[in-house]
Amino acid sequence: MVTHQRSAQNPHKRSKASLIILIMLAFLLLIAAVMMAMSIPEETVLPDTTVPAETAAASNLGFTCDSVEAQKLFPFGQGVVKLTNNRLAYLTIEGTEVFAEEIDMASPYVVLSGKRLIACDREGTSYVVINEEGVLFKGNREGRLVGASFAADQTLALIEDRHNSTGVVAILDALTGQLKYECFFPESGYVLSVRFTPDNKAFDVVLVNTDGAKAEPLLKRFSIAGEPSGQRILDVEGIYPLVIYDSAGQPVLCSDTQLVGVNYEQDDYRFVVDLPRIEAVAETSAEPVVLAGERLGGKLGIYSLDTAGKLSSPLDVGDQVTAMTVSGQYVAFGSGTHVYVYDAKSRQMILDSNLAAEIVRVDFVDDHLLTVVTGTGVLRLTVEHP
Repeated sequence: MVTHQRSAQNPHKRSKASLIILIMLAFLLLIAAVMMAMSIPEETVLPDTTVPAETAAASNLGFTCDSVEAQKLFPFGQGVVKLTNNRLAYLTIEGTEVFAEEIDMASPYVVLSGKRLIACDREGTSYVVINEEGVLFKGNREGRLVGASFAADQTLALIEDRHNSTGVVAILDALTGQLKYECFFPESGYVLSVRFTPDNKAFDVVLVNTDGAKAEPLLKRFSIAGEPSGQRILDVEGIYPLVIYDSAGQPVLCSDTQLVGVNYEQDDYRFVVDLPRIEAVAETSAEPVVLAGERLGGKLGIYSLDTAGKLSSPLDVGDQVTAMTVSGQYVAFGSGTHVYVYDAKSRQMILDSNLAAEIVRVDFVDDHLLTVVTGTGVLRLTVEHP
C-alpha cells in the first residue's frame, strides 16, 4: 500500500483549513446549484410543434411525477435513479422500479461515469456504488465524502474530509470496493478535487496552498499505483476546484473566471484564459467545452477550447444551464425549456429542442438518445445527427 503520511496540524493551520474548506464548499455548492437546477413538475409534455422537426424528435417513453419526486431523479443508463435520504432506487424509463437499496444519508449526491454511479453523503461517511443490474458494493469511510471520481477502468477515487487533515484521497477498486491505498497531503495544501487522466495511467489531485501571502493552486500527479510523478505550483491567485483535459491530454485548471493550461514538463503555465463568468466545463473526445458569459449577468455562450488556449466563437444559449453531460464528441445540457446537443468536433449545435417545460437534468443513453428530466416529468429524446 502506498501511503503519504500526514502530520499533526497546529491550531493556526486548523483555522486556515476550516476557512478554506468553507470557501471551497461554498464555491462547489454554487456550481452544484447552477449545474443541477431543479424544477416543479406537473405533466409530461412533448416538444413544441414550432420547433423544426429535425431538431425536435421525441418518443412517447417516459412518466409523470410530482414536484418532490422530480427533484430526486437522475438519468442513468437506460433509466433513472431516484435518490432520497433513506433510499436509492433504479427505475426504468417508464418509471417501473428495477431494484432499490436502503441508505442513511444526510446530504446525498451522485457522481456517475458510464455504467457506474456512486451515491455519497456529503455530510457523512457512507456511500453505495451501483450499475444498472444492482448494487456493486457499499460502505463507510473515516471522513466526510466531499468528492468522487471514476476512472475508465475499475478504479474509484474518494475525497475525504477527515479531522485534523487537509483532505485524503482514497483509491478503491470500483468493482469490489476494496481499498487499494490512500494519499495524504499534510504539507501541500487542501484537497479540492481529483481526476483520472484520459489514458488511465495516472490521476491528478487539485489542491490550494494557503501557507503564503496568497492562495495558490497546486496540482499533484500520481501514477495509478499511487507513486508521486509530478507537481506544479502555479503563479496565479484564487481557488481552482476543477481539472479537465484538452485534446492532447494536458490538464486545464478551472475557476469561476479563469482557465489555466498546465504542462508537467514546463514550470510555467501554458496559457491563461480570462472570462467574466464560467458556469460549466466538460471534456469531450474532440475538445474541451466551456459554458461561459461575457458579462456577469445575461446569456451564456458555449465555446470549444483548443490546446493553445484559444476559444472558438460562442454559440448563444440561455442565461442558466443544467449540468453538461458528454458522450464522445457530443455535449448535452438544458437551458430553460430547451435541450441542446453540441458537437465539439464540428463546433455546431445539432439539437435545440423546446420541450415547453423547465429542464432539470439531461444525460445520454448513447449518441442518439437522451433521457431528460423536466419540470413535468421524464421523457426520452432522439438526437438526429447531420
